[in-house]
Amino acid sequence: MASEQEERIKELFIMEAEEHLVTLENGLVDLKSTISDTETINDMFRAAHSVKGGAAMLGMHSVKKIAHRLEDCFKIIRENSINFDQKIESQFLKGYDTLKDLVERLRGPYGLREEEGEKIVQNALPVFAELETNLKTLVSGGTISNTVPTRNGKATTDFAQQVKDKLKEMLELFKQGDSPGSKKQLIELCNDLLKLDKNTEVWQILVVYSQEALANSRLSYEVLAPIIIKELNQAGELIQAGNAGEIVPSKDLKEVAASPKAITSEQKRATLPTDPKEVVRLIINNFDSRQKEAIAKLLVKHVKSSRKS
Repeated sequence: MASEQEERIKELFIMEAEEHLVTLENGLVDLKSTISDTETINDMFRAAHSVKGGAAMLGMHSVKKIAHRLEDCFKIIRENSINFDQKIESQFLKGYDTLKDLVERLRGPYGLREEEGEKIVQNALPVFAELETNLKTLVSGGTISNTVPTRNGKATTDFAQQVKDKLKEMLELFKQGDSPGSKKQLIELCNDLLKLDKNTEVWQILVVYSQEALANSRLSYEVLAPIIIKELNQAGELIQAGNAGEIVPSKDLKEVAASPKAITSEQKRATLPTDPKEVVRLIINNFDSRQKEAIAKLLVKHVKSSRKS
């Protein structure tokens, strides 16, 4: 059985890895724009490097391998000027999803078993191999194959690009910060996304979830933006490729779409108890899992800064 100290070290690694995942996700949701931002690309490279180093130190070989492959790919775009399309973006996101999956499994009741992690790694290696090959081809001045997908044997309009155009508008509004005006415009953009494909039920469900999250959630744009944009972007690519059946709304999207609990006037007037256990119980009873995670990260940062001072 792992010692208490080992568990504490593991918990710290997981929390730091989750922060690095946020850095990666924020950069990948609009990689075409990110690629011109040297500082952001460096941050993404360092995030993958840090996860790799921490995982290696703790003997988490599967996490180390995937973080290393991501780091190698970020190194290529860090050192070269590359013009790429949605295929490269999609491959980067698949690599990110693999790393996120491994880190999330570390939090499970049984942790991440090595054989389980290795199986996930083996399934992801072909994606990384193709991604690296495509990146090196572009660096050398070549082109990568991008066949035009069809649906029912007929060529389609570029649905994925139409979705991306709307998501870029959403991203600009997210950057402006939360306000009644920006929220109204974001919800209107969701209506535009609904009109892009009225016949695919799962697309309609996904956009409605996003709309509900924007209308009802107390969460900040910083939390909502990566979830909504990533989810809709991937769904657009799957529909474009004729693989709408693979679209499944994620747990994260469902959670942010859920209406917040009503706050009574008594709760508004209530003051926080002085007993830390009571504070924890209050948080558990009144916040969803995403909010609890955000609170936990803020507390950890506060404790770290307090120690330094």
